[in-house]
Amino acid sequence: MFGTVVLRKSKQDQTSQVIISALQLARLRRLASLDAISEAPKDRKPALLSALALLVLVVSFEYFQQLDFSLGIFYVFPIIVAATVLRRWQVVLLAFACAWVRGQFFAQAVTLLEFWLRYAMATIAYCGVGLLVVEMSQNRRRALSAYARVKLEQEMRHHAEDQLRILAESSPAAILTLNRRSEVLAANRAAHEMLGYTYPHDLVGKSIEDHIPVLAGALRVSTGNRQIRTSASSWATRANGETFPVATWFSTYGDGEDLRLAGILVDSSEEVRERERDNFRHILDYNRLLAGAVSHEIRNMCSAIRVVTSNLGKKQGMPGDADFSALTSLVTSLSKIASFDLDQSKQQDSGWLSLNDLLGHLRVVIEPDWSDVGGEITWNIQVPSPSVHADAHALLQIFLNLSQNSLRAAQDCVDPRLEIATWADGPNVVISFADNGPGIADPSVLFQPFRPEANGSGLGLFISRTLARSFSGQLNHVPVRQGCRFELVLRRQEAVKEV
Repeated sequence: MFGTVVLRKSKQDQTSQVIISALQLARLRRLASLDAISEAPKDRKPALLSALALLVLVVSFEYFQQLDFSLGIFYVFPIIVAATVLRRWQVVLLAFACAWVRGQFFAQAVTLLEFWLRYAMATIAYCGVGLLVVEMSQNRRRALSAYARVKLEQEMRHHAEDQLRILAESSPAAILTLNRRSEVLAANRAAHEMLGYTYPHDLVGKSIEDHIPVLAGALRVSTGNRQIRTSASSWATRANGETFPVATWFSTYGDGEDLRLAGILVDSSEEVRERERDNFRHILDYNRLLAGAVSHEIRNMCSAIRVVTSNLGKKQGMPGDADFSALTSLVTSLSKIASFDLDQSKQQDSGWLSLNDLLGHLRVVIEPDWSDVGGEITWNIQVPSPSVHADAHALLQIFLNLSQNSLRAAQDCVDPRLEIATWADGPNVVISFADNGPGIADPSVLFQPFRPEANGSGLGLFISRTLARSFSGQLNHVPVRQGCRFELVLRRQEAVKEV
């Protein structure tokens, strides 16, 4: 269940990252173009040609008409046009040039001092007008750039909101946002369907406390700087009163009246049903194996009693004795009662499965236990991705039993170690579990049930071998110089295809 949800979350995270990356790339491109807007235009040729044309026109008119008054005011227009595309120092140079040209067409002769005074006044006037136009042009470009930036950010924000809304609405997981009073602020379609409300607004504004108490409890606990980011498995209630199991991932943020909770919920009813069915099937299998082990021991005792009664029957006078005949009848009846055995014809739900994937699940389960005792697990997987014929739950149970036995045996050693190795052996695959514990004193009784020296009930290895045989496998003990080693032999699919 959690693997499926994590996979869904990872896919959603990848989708979000792709969307965000695309938005950032587009934003950078647009921002680069906006930065160009705030600078002076690169294509200045039309404005400069227009300014030159105006200047030529004014100079020509003043030169040919021989007016008695000055046209100095008209030199402002080419400066104004050119100032829209020139920089400040270029405008100043243009103002000096226009003031000099204007000084060549004074209406009457003037003294040198008057000439320079008029030239200075014209230069100051032209520079003032030109610099004013420069500032106005740059301010205009900055305003346009700022407006374009705001518009771009709005478009990007709307686009991101649309993408996130689509992602939330298409998500198979329920997504909720709650306020501090446990009222729903926002909910996607899956949340409405999960809780039995009509999309899109029936759930918004309603209290979630009666539906998912764990979320309401998290809001009551999260106060001040104590924020919560966690996951929980709980029960939820639909609008019609139906209860169902739910897996939740939620976090709180904000404080006071602005306290909020964002949560993701997944209906785990199907996973719970499957798990309970598997547990029930495993209990039945365990009971069947336990009953078979008990009947096996009773049969052994009945066989011993039968030998004794057979010897007694050879003595004179015993065959005709009524008590002896009754004892013989009781032993025979008890043997029939104990004739229950494991139904070998009823095979496990076996099939072809990936051994390395199952060993990956085993790694997740057993490595923390070995780390707690300072131990180390060595994985020597020599067969790449083999498919073996077995039942996944039964095979994992065998692996767990062997690894737990090794952990109990090796945890008191200075350097506990377990080596799990696989290799091909003809048409089979061999899985080996070898530890550096004290070893087995009497290997001949390893697979016998109810062994007195066993740590538990003495059924672990007996049941593991029986489970292995149920899908045509074999579990063997291999004598080694130090420690203990078990080998599980399973059929390999590649070898079956070759045959």
